[in-house]
Amino acid sequence: MSHKETVSIVGLGQMGAALARAYIHAGHRVTVWNRSHSKAEPFQGQANVAATPAQACSESDLTIISLSNYEASDQVFRTPVVAEAAKGRTLVQLTSGTPGDARSGAAWASGLGIRYLDGCILAYPSYIGGEQTPVFYSGPRDHYERHESTLRVIGGATSHVGEPIGAAAALDCALLGSYYGATLAFLHGAAICASENFSLDAFFERFQSIVPLTSITADMCKKMLATGDFKGTDCTLDIHTNAVQHIVRLSQENNVDRRLPELILSYFNRALQLGHGADEIAAVFNAIQDSSRG
Repeated sequence: MSHKETVSIVGLGQMGAALARAYIHAGHRVTVWNRSHSKAEPFQGQANVAATPAQACSESDLTIISLSNYEASDQVFRTPVVAEAAKGRTLVQLTSGTPGDARSGAAWASGLGIRYLDGCILAYPSYIGGEQTPVFYSGPRDHYERHESTLRVIGGATSHVGEPIGAAAALDCALLGSYYGATLAFLHGAAICASENFSLDAFFERFQSIVPLTSITADMCKKMLATGDFKGTDCTLDIHTNAVQHIVRLSQENNVDRRLPELILSYFNRALQLGHGADEIAAVFNAIQDSSRG
């Protein structure tokens, strides 16, 4: 593309405002809109402040949506006047949701002649525009390629992860689930250390020692899930379960909330009931995948 696209940002929360600043800094002509005008005021003189979402859509090649949820997005966009303004243009949905939300949005857009991509940003607003900032998009590849250089402004690690419109949302939920689970786990670890008056500085310094083991385990799980063969020689699920039992017992003894290790133990026990005691930890996947077994 020989010119810089015009870009509209709908939604000026922390993330939306960061997106707008990135495009302004990159030299794009930017239009912004927010339901409460006060959040748009800081952009006066730097961007065109639209009076309505329809105006925002009509003034740009590309409209990026960054709202609190899909319900808020639907309230803003699923009106005849906004649909008419967006016809023949591209909407990029960066509002967090599920694959089902993405499919619903794409179905609405396709019926009205609107190009539509769904995406997710795996970064804090302060990292928008960084070379390593990951942003994933899904939907028709030609739509993505049409705007790729413009989309890359907000994240250098931008990529198209699949034609199915729900692919980005599925990956987002999966990766964020891993992130939140890991964050809660190391905070629980910090609580255990605090309960024994062990230095938190020392705990966090040594936390990095578990990162390589996590990476090794992920690689092992990837291979085993691909084959369905959970046999190995590293550490059986019986041994892992015994370790988690110690964590539950220590949490109880020191009056640390034990719901997290008890939840982990419940999945391990379910995998044992499925006959995976002599298998590697990857076998817990079978206990997680089928919720009817819970």
